[in-house]
Amino acid sequence: MLKSVLSAVSVVAVGSITLSAGALAQSSSVQVGVPRAAGIQARSGRQDASLTPTLARADFRPGAVLVAFSPSFDTTPSFSGTASDTTPVTVQIHAGATASGTLVSRATATGTGAGWTSDDASPALGSGQYTAVATQESSLGNPAGRSAPVTFVVTLAPAVTPALVLPPSASFRWFPSVPQTGEPVSLVSSSTDAASPITGIAWALSDSGPFQAAGPVLATSFSTPGAHVVRLRVTDAHGLSSVAAETIDVVGPTASLMQPFPVVRIAGTDTPWGVRLTMLRVQQLPAGARITVRCRGRGCPLRSVKRVAVSKRSGVAPVDFRGLERSLRFGVTLEILVSQRGKIGEYTRFTVRRGRLPERVDSCLNPAGVRPLVCPSS
Repeated sequence: MLKSVLSAVSVVAVGSITLSAGALAQSSSVQVGVPRAAGIQARSGRQDASLTPTLARADFRPGAVLVAFSPSFDTTPSFSGTASDTTPVTVQIHAGATASGTLVSRATATGTGAGWTSDDASPALGSGQYTAVATQESSLGNPAGRSAPVTFVVTLAPAVTPALVLPPSASFRWFPSVPQTGEPVSLVSSSTDAASPITGIAWALSDSGPFQAAGPVLATSFSTPGAHVVRLRVTDAHGLSSVAAETIDVVGPTASLMQPFPVVRIAGTDTPWGVRLTMLRVQQLPAGARITVRCRGRGCPLRSVKRVAVSKRSGVAPVDFRGLERSLRFGVTLEILVSQRGKIGEYTRFTVRRGRLPERVDSCLNPAGVRPLVCPSS
């Protein structure tokens, strides 16, 4: 006949419960000091059996004292601890700072009579404060073991934006800036890539010809005068490419500056709305020189006007543009192109700027009379 004797024991144990929060988590332990509750011992004949279910290296009984717990980025945390029985361990997760909050997730572990680790909590948690309680049923029918509540915080990890991989930036220069036919020309890549080395360079010496692999510097020449389109293609280690195209003006061996070289005179005064031109004149012109003035921007009195320098007995008279000697608004740009067949001409750009003095840029004009270029050194 089975006789049962109840006796009480009291001990103090220290243990820990750990929230494992994955790759982005901050993981830490909580220390609990737990007065062991009365154990239940059953004695029958020659067999002694006892069960005081313990979780997280102590009796997780009411009265456990939480010392510390750190926030985690893991929305599906797992828990670990120790238990003296082999029945399953259940971790219930409640919303809020107490175990009386709504049950929102749970995790389970296999009891081993020693250490245990739960699976991931399910469903996943959102950002906020939670309280976890671990329980384990007794295999001998005694009251279930129950941990003290453990409160923790889940903070959602900041979104990681994938790095945007951009292609390289293709660019190049050439020397001399105004080559003559047959003169050696050096094409020099100035391409850049902030995220990857440039692994491939190819040049094309026309606007439609094939690219040929080469180095960052290519020596070439042009047999005919005129505008020559050169293209550069660069490729980086990611396989991304970009193409730059430039037009190189090649002059014949006899091409030279216009003689006399034209002079563009612009005079005026500031106004609250821009400037008022009192003079727009091109002088010191060779006979037959062509002058084109283009106007861009809001408030232009005309878009384009052309004149030809005429020789008289007294010489070639200056050419005035009276239609543009008036008020010009901020943002207006004038371009003055002076050309002569087979000669390098004169180019002037005049821009009316708000809050600053007007900007004037002078350079040469290619022999075709259509685009500015750097003036030759001699």
